[in-house]
Amino acid sequence: MAIYDKQELISPSFFQRLLKLLPKENYIIEVQNLLAENNNNILLVNKEKIDYLNKKYKVKKDDFKQDREILLDKYISYCLYDRRLSDIEKSNLKHLCDLLSLDEDYLINRIKEEGKIIYREKVKDFISDNVLSSDERKELDLISNEFNLLESEGDDIYKDESFKLLKKHLDDIMQKRRVSPEDEEIIYRIAKGLKLELKFADDLFERFKNYWLIENRPLQPVLSSLNLSKNELLYYSTKIEWFEERSKTNYVSYSGLTGRIRIVKGLYLRVGSIAPSRHANEYMKLIDSGDVYFTNKRIIFIGNHGNKTIPMTRILDIIVFANGIEIGKDAGKRPFFKCDDPELMGIYILRILKDL
Repeated sequence: MAIYDKQELISPSFFQRLLKLLPKENYIIEVQNLLAENNNNILLVNKEKIDYLNKKYKVKKDDFKQDREILLDKYISYCLYDRRLSDIEKSNLKHLCDLLSLDEDYLINRIKEEGKIIYREKVKDFISDNVLSSDERKELDLISNEFNLLESEGDDIYKDESFKLLKKHLDDIMQKRRVSPEDEEIIYRIAKGLKLELKFADDLFERFKNYWLIENRPLQPVLSSLNLSKNELLYYSTKIEWFEERSKTNYVSYSGLTGRIRIVKGLYLRVGSIAPSRHANEYMKLIDSGDVYFTNKRIIFIGNHGNKTIPMTRILDIIVFANGIEIGKDAGKRPFFKCDDPELMGIYILRILKDL
C-alpha cells in the first residue's frame, strides 16, 4: 500500500525563468516525492535532505504548515489501517513529525483524536450484544494505552455509548407506557452486563410498572372507612374536581327596517319588527371538589357540597385527557373528573369494568 505518490514538478513561469526563481509550490512536491521514494521505510529519510529543500526553496518556519500536516496525517491514516498503533509506528510518526518541523503536540493531539474514534468504535462493537466481557475490557485498555488516552477519557466514552444503548432499550419499553416484569428483568440484565448503575431521574418507570400490574394482576383491595355494601371492595381513591358541561344562552335582537319617532323629550316610539336570535355556548362548570372512591360496584364521590354515586354497570365509556377523565353513562350528563393522574384513574375503571 503506497502512502505517498510521486508528482511532477511545476514548470517555472516566464518571469520565474527570467529572474531565475524556483516555483515555491515545488517545495512540498519535492518533500512528498522524497517520502514516496521511501514508502517502505520512512526512517531512511533524514533531516539533512529536508534541510536541503528548505534552503533550496528558502522556506520559513510557518510556510506550507497545513501541507506538512497533511503529509503527516496521511502517514497516521496508513498506520491506523488496522485500527491499532504499534511502538514501531509511533517511532516512525515521531521521526516524520521531526522531519516536517511540526510541533510534537500536534502529533500527540492527532493520535489522541484518532484513538478516541477507534476506542468508541470498539465500544460500540463490543457492547452490541448488551454485554462487555473481561477480554473485551482488556482490549479496550490496550487501545487506551496505545493512543495515550487518560483513564477518564476512556471511561467517558464507554459510559456515553453504553448509556445510549441502555436508553434505546428503555425508550422502546417506555413508549408502551407499561413495564412488565419481563421488561424490567431485561433492563436490569442489560445494565448489569454493561456494568452500569441503573438510576431513574423520575418515577415514570415505577408508575408504568404499576400500570401493568393493575391491568394484568388481580386487584388488591385497600382498607376503607366508608360504609360499603356487602361484598363491596375499595380499590382506589384520590382527590378530584367534578365538572359538568353546561350551556350558556345569549339573546341577540335584530330586525329589518326600524325607526324612532320622538314623542316628547326623552321618549321615543320604535317602529319595525325585532326578532330575537338564540345562541348557546358550551362550557365546563365546576360542580364540586372532594374525594372519589372506586369500588368493584360503583364510583363514590364525597364532595364539599354533597355526595354522588355512579354504578359501574352504568358506565359505557371513558375518555382520558391530559388533566382528567370524562365518564360516559347510559343516561344523564358526562361528568369530568379533573385529577393528578388521569391515566391511572382510567386504568382502574377499565380493570374494574373488565372484572364485572
